[in-house]
Parts: sequence; C-alpha cells; structure tokens
Amino acid sequence: MTALADRLAARTLELIDIPSPSGAEEAIRTRLLELVPGALKAVYAGDEAFLFLPERRPQAPLVLLAGHYDTVPAQDNLPGRVEDGAVHGLGASDMKGGLAVAIELVRDLLAGGREAGPYDVGLLLFGREELPAEHNPLPALFAGSSAVHEAALAILLEPTDLEIQAGCLGNVVARLVFHGRSGHSARPWLADNAIERALAGLQPFFGLEPRAAVVEGLEFTEVLAVTRLDAGIADNVVPGTATATVSFRYPPDRTPADAEAYLRSLVPEGATLEIVGNSVPGRVVIGSPLVRALQAAGDLEVRPKQAWTNVADFTANGVDAVNFGPGHTTLAHRPDEHVRIDALAGAYEVLDRFLTGPIGDDSA
Repeated sequence: MTALADRLAARTLELIDIPSPSGAEEAIRTRLLELVPGALKAVYAGDEAFLFLPERRPQAPLVLLAGHYDTVPAQDNLPGRVEDGAVHGLGASDMKGGLAVAIELVRDLLAGGREAGPYDVGLLLFGREELPAEHNPLPALFAGSSAVHEAALAILLEPTDLEIQAGCLGNVVARLVFHGRSGHSARPWLADNAIERALAGLQPFFGLEPRAAVVEGLEFTEVLAVTRLDAGIADNVVPGTATATVSFRYPPDRTPADAEAYLRSLVPEGATLEIVGNSVPGRVVIGSPLVRALQAAGDLEVRPKQAWTNVADFTANGVDAVNFGPGHTTLAHRPDEHVRIDALAGAYEVLDRFLTGPIGDDSA
C-alpha cells in the first residue's frame, strides 16, 4: 500500500474503534473535533452539528465536505480490523471511511506550504443521521447559520461505490391502524380480531409494483414496504387494534404533499393512517458546473441515490449537493461491513484533484 492508503486505513480503523451508535456520540465527536485543523474555524457549533470554514476569499466558491459520525447499533462487528485489503468493522462503509477521507484531506489541503486551490473548503460534521427525521440536527443548522447557505456545493461522503449519486428518495413513515374488537381468546367468535383485519388490509400493499421515475435522466425506483406489525396486549386476549408501520420511498418527481396523498389513497376502509414523518427528497443537480468538475476529476459514473440522505437538507435550502464517498452501498448496516482501502485512496485522490484543479464553470 502507499503511504496515503496506509494513513487513510489507520484513520478509518481509529474512528471505527470509537463506538458511536446514534444518541451516544460524545466520544467520537470529541475525537473528530480534535482532528479539525486549526486553520478551520467553527462558525456553528449546535446540537450534534459542527460547521468549520477557512478564512473566506472574495472570489473563491465554498465547497463543503460533510459527513455523519453516528452508526447503527453494533452487530458483533467491533473492534475493527484491517484484513485482505479492507478495513472491517461497524461504520466502515457508512460512513467512517468517508469521514477519514474528509478529515485527512482538509488537514492536507490546509497544511503549511501547500498552495491554496481555487475553492474555499469547509467541513461539516454531524450526528444522529441514523435516527428518524425528528432527530436530524441539520434543520437547526440551516435556521441558525447564514454561512452554510453560502456553499456552492456540498459533498456528502456517504457510501456510493466511488460514483456520484445525485438527488435522493423522500421517505414517508406512517402507521396504519386496523380496528377490531378485543375479546377473550377462548371465545374468539365474540371478538373482531384486528390481526385478521390487518393481514387482509395489507395484501394490496404487498402487491404494489415498484414505480420507475426518471428525473434529469436518472431513474429512481419508488417503493413501499411494511416494516413492522404490532398487536396484542396479552396471550389470552384477541387484539382490538393492530398497527402496521409502512415506509414509502418516493422519488424527486413527487412533492411531500403528493406522497402523503398517494399513501392515504391506499388506506383500506375501516383503517386509519397517521403520518409519523416525511423526509423530503433531494433535488438532482447534475447540471451544476461544480458537479461536472467533480465528475471530470475522476471520470465518475453518475447514478441516482436510491435512499434518503442529508443531500435533501441542502437542496431543500437552495444549496447544491451530491453524494460521493468510498463506502460500498451494499455493505452499509451489515455485520460484515467493510471498506476497501483502495476505495479510500481513490475517493481522496478524486476529491483532491477536484479541489485543487481548474474551477468549475459553465464551459466545463
């Protein structure tokens, strides 16, 4: 391995070995803040969101490298290890490998004696990404910081297999409640079993075909999944209610209101729907001059983001953003999660070429 690859692997492993499940991020936050170079100044330090910027130059566009430092709960995949050309462990792909790339790159770009590139490069570190939308710290950042709105482009180092993944799906989480009548399990004919109502009422949901939606030439897939079914209060009681949780992932061709209206149109007679959360989709910005410059820096493929990411927080506030990172999308949240060391080095090198090369313009 090269010295750069060794360094990125070591930093990734260090971050993996600091447990940081959502809601318990103090240790990783403390370490990351220690690693931020002194040339970057904190312009926002709120509830699990920290924005660092260099001294701004009048003509230099601002590019933000952004990443979340929380993970899903461990699945017997801590501590991490380096093996067979990869760093293994919780969060390796989603997204401590991306964090390692961002941290090492800004430290190198701001090192003394290195010529400044055409962009001002900032860093955004945040937590609670793996929790439901109401825990997201970025809306408070956009409400409380004018500086974040100055960004010409934000690059979220989510796992993308070294592709640019543009836009993202919106996500409605809702609870569908089926109503029956409780009764004694020894005399079920005197009750109205809500589980039976739920099983019948959910059949059309299971039969829904995915919908393809082409936005700016990228094909997203709209899907609906039943993710939970809760019912019952005791082993000898026929339940009077049953609640199904559904996740509706919708492309950027729908508005949040359209998505909710469509979901309500599917509710069977006698059931009620409660919207728990609605995370807006991310706007597709592949025509941006800076995105084209990023693509050219690595001859990158451009694909849709078939998930929700914080790109949506940026585009909803008028800031262009894309996903680009070293992690592997198919390995996120898996017990065998890992990131290839050559992918870490590849992401670093693409971003370095982009941030130090010719500035993106309309002729690019």
